[in-house]
Amino acid sequence: MSILRIKQFIILLLSILFFIQCKTMKENRREIKQFKSIYLAQFKLTYTRKLLQAGFNHSPAINSILETDPKGFTEPILSDADYQLIDSLVYIDNLSMKTDSTGRIGMVAEGSEGKHVLRHLIDRYETKWLDSLAKARYKTLGVKKI
Repeated sequence: MSILRIKQFIILLLSILFFIQCKTMKENRREIKQFKSIYLAQFKLTYTRKLLQAGFNHSPAINSILETDPKGFTEPILSDADYQLIDSLVYIDNLSMKTDSTGRIGMVAEGSEGKHVLRHLIDRYETKWLDSLAKARYKTLGVKKI
């Protein structure tokens, strides 16, 4: 009779361990999905903020607006490489907007000259370019492996 009780105890113990393991895996997947969502949002927000600052030549008005707007998370989400990439992209985009702006001088209606920062930013969002870039950067983190 004691062997039967030992077998029942072992089966019960294994069942409990299996249940706990399944729950832990589900929680882990949920945390990974949540981190991905946070990472993508933070990447796009950082790009947007930096492009607005650069596009409007770090004007006090834009800086004031961005200072009053919450930046996101207090813990660093993006890596140094992400910030370097974003800075490089913003620099290139700003040069592109300047080039486009100088090409318009005398060619377009009065009042439509100058950099079109918001138009450029909206174009980036409409083409999903920023989404695909953020997702590609996220994949390089290897979060699932961790």
